[in-house]
Amino acid sequence: MTHSAKKIGPSEYKYRGHNIEEVGQYGDTPNIAQWNITFPGDDHAEEATNTLRDAKAMIDRCLA
Repeated sequence: MTHSAKKIGPSEYKYRGHNIEEVGQYGDTPNIAQWNITFPGDDHAEEATNTLRDAKAMIDRCLA
């Protein structure tokens, strides 16, 4: 089964019950965005990746 991310706002997606949000650059990486992952039931992000694809893969690994 293939899952897809649903856009719920500017730079914000819902994927398999998790929220993924692009929050801009982080630290000294001016050309790399950070994507924060908030798990269901949490009120703040617990994980971060550099791409939406990586965020989705991390969620898939957690749910496997």
